[in-house]
Amino acid sequence: MTTEQLIILVAIVAAVCIVGVICLIFHFKKNKKTPKQEVAPIKIETKSVPEAIKEEKAEPVEIKTESDSFVEDEEEEESEEDFQAEEEPEKVVQVVNGRKIFVQYNYSFKAKLILSSEEVQNQYRDLINHIRCYAVKTSLSWKQERIYLGRNTYAMLLFKGKKLCVAYALDPKEYEETKYHVLDLSEVKRFVKTPTLLKISSERKRKYALDLLDVVLTANGFTYEETTPEFIDIPKMTKEELIDEHLIKVYSSEEVTEGAIIEQASVSDLIRKNVTMTEAKGLITDDSAFEYIQVENSKEKKTYTKKDIINIDVLSKNFSEGDLVDIQSLKEKNLISKKVDYIKVLARGVLDKSLVVELQDFSIDAVKMIVLTGGEVRKVN
Repeated sequence: MTTEQLIILVAIVAAVCIVGVICLIFHFKKNKKTPKQEVAPIKIETKSVPEAIKEEKAEPVEIKTESDSFVEDEEEEESEEDFQAEEEPEKVVQVVNGRKIFVQYNYSFKAKLILSSEEVQNQYRDLINHIRCYAVKTSLSWKQERIYLGRNTYAMLLFKGKKLCVAYALDPKEYEETKYHVLDLSEVKRFVKTPTLLKISSERKRKYALDLLDVVLTANGFTYEETTPEFIDIPKMTKEELIDEHLIKVYSSEEVTEGAIIEQASVSDLIRKNVTMTEAKGLITDDSAFEYIQVENSKEKKTYTKKDIINIDVLSKNFSEGDLVDIQSLKEKNLISKKVDYIKVLARGVLDKSLVVELQDFSIDAVKMIVLTGGEVRKVN
């Protein structure tokens, strides 16, 4: 065999081998099946809570969307009744040696501010520093901080529950169906001059509160002049320290001794067979008593021609348990003139029975006496 023939033969054999290998590879891929894999059991390693917290350092991320913000505002729609309820003093009953002792804590504006969160305290600082840029004055009272100049009140800072609020000397009807979601308090005597109330419940509401301050102050001729913000120091005090400083008033039916058990309460826990005006004053606060006045609104506006007063002890002497006391029954018993069409009830003496009193006006102490004997106060307009 010549050299040329040998080279040709080797080339042919090599070509046949290469084709064979290619065929084998193609066949293997076509028929290959994924083998069933066995899943290894998962080992759960438990840790104590402190260890887990120690290792997990990442802060949670809060994602806010426009829709979330819209829902937040929608949920804040409230009524005048909601506002009054959140303004009520804290009520508890302390049980000492098996006896229930009624106690109420009435917080001042300053006490609520001191006990509030850092966020709320910073909101307050922002508002005060903003107000100072207009060169108006502020004055602090038990329930609020007034923003004023001379005899004119432009706004008030107050608390609704644990939220800081601003009441403005603005017409609430102008802000109906707006982004501000204000509360109309024009029917509340305390807010006659500042009937538009905004509760600061978010960062956006804080900005709205500043916006409305700009509106009311510029509308009254004041000019904003930038000033260096001051840090307003708010002391850290406990509830007990605030009571000692008379920034929280305590109303108690009896002396409270150490080791009392505290539970939720209502005025019904205090109902008794008889009560004096002095006792009534110490048992419940004025704000709490207002809660029990039922307002009976007449469909037609009445014009009263002759007014008079009557004392609680007169009602106690001339009516029986459960009786209805109204203008007609008073006239039938000759306790008032036939011409009288408006009666105000005043507190005096002792009330020793439960009565339903349906008249035009009441002193707050008279309300307390009627409520504490289990009666009803119906104010007729």
